[in-house]
Amino acid sequence: MARARRWHPGQESDELVFSVCDRFLRQLGSQFESQGNGGDKDKERKGAAAAVAEWLKEYYGRDDLTRERIYPLFWEAVRRNFLFLQAPRERRLAERLAEQYHLASTEDDSGIHVVNANAQDAARHVTSATADLVLDLVDRVIERRKAETKPGDAPPSVHIGMGAGFATMMVAKRLAERVRSDLDCPPLVLHALSAGGFLVNEPQKAPITYFSYFEDTFPKVEYVALFTETVVSLKEDYERVKRGPGVRRSFERRSEIDIIVTSLAAANHEHGLLVKFLTHLIEEGVLKADVLEQMYAAGWKGDVQFRPYTDTGPLIEECPVRAVTLFELDEMVELARTDGKYVVLLAGPCGECGNPKVEALRPLVANPDLRLWTHLVTDVQTAQALAVIADRE
Repeated sequence: MARARRWHPGQESDELVFSVCDRFLRQLGSQFESQGNGGDKDKERKGAAAAVAEWLKEYYGRDDLTRERIYPLFWEAVRRNFLFLQAPRERRLAERLAEQYHLASTEDDSGIHVVNANAQDAARHVTSATADLVLDLVDRVIERRKAETKPGDAPPSVHIGMGAGFATMMVAKRLAERVRSDLDCPPLVLHALSAGGFLVNEPQKAPITYFSYFEDTFPKVEYVALFTETVVSLKEDYERVKRGPGVRRSFERRSEIDIIVTSLAAANHEHGLLVKFLTHLIEEGVLKADVLEQMYAAGWKGDVQFRPYTDTGPLIEECPVRAVTLFELDEMVELARTDGKYVVLLAGPCGECGNPKVEALRPLVANPDLRLWTHLVTDVQTAQALAVIADRE
């Protein structure tokens, strides 16, 4: 006798899985509203699952999908990225920072987004909030261009520059998930801001690897890669590399970028890519052992796209290598001051270890000459620490 195949939620269609999730949440919400806050929540949850099971039996003819099987279908919806949670924002704390650091208001308040999430999950929710913000900015870019678009013209593309690092990688994942489920999303073009990687076992932190997340999206996403070494040693080498056939065109097209997405790294943090790279060169005997100490002595606080800075400005002479990146720090500052251009800076805790980056972030908030962002996304703990520093000063 043939053995019956075991049921698994992964066997069900997208339509059914989504319908179960949608029906369950609406049923649960209506029960909560009708019974108030004094009811038995576990009983209400079970009642909602039973009601969905009855609906499935009537609408789909599926009497095998019992109340107990509703919950696996719900988690299957999570696995298929049908559900998107968005952490709440702390607007008052954002306003406090804007006042303390004398940040001018923009079309989006002060441009500061403070995500209120548990400290252990803050890094993940900061990246999710950043991806959602980027889509909002995509809509703004399109809205600005409506006046320039004539009837019958193809819809304009929005160009997004993606930086290197773990945090931006997580943003790219969420962004691809959102784009995949957004039928109204305009055509996108992704630019790699830098080569962004040198560790053979960590290719996922290089911007060009993010492109694969968007392969099955619609409309089709286009790409502008940057095929070059991550850093070079001398200024002469940098100018030579920029003229190369695999790099020159990428630099020529940087003016097309509407939105930049980048994170920052702390100077004394082991997971920062620039710190890792310099440490690697020291271990290989390419650089002297005291290079890092010299940079710390010069006031090194952090880096954005492998370009280090102090409290007062970019750290140039003391850094022995030059990153190949589409924008220098001062160019990003200028871009952030340009109408219709946006620079989104992720400034949550490290996504790998959870350590905050307060000391690295402070110069980018406090010093107008380093304010290379239009929108800053951070977490409550980091924002509170910045507020305390401002109060002390």
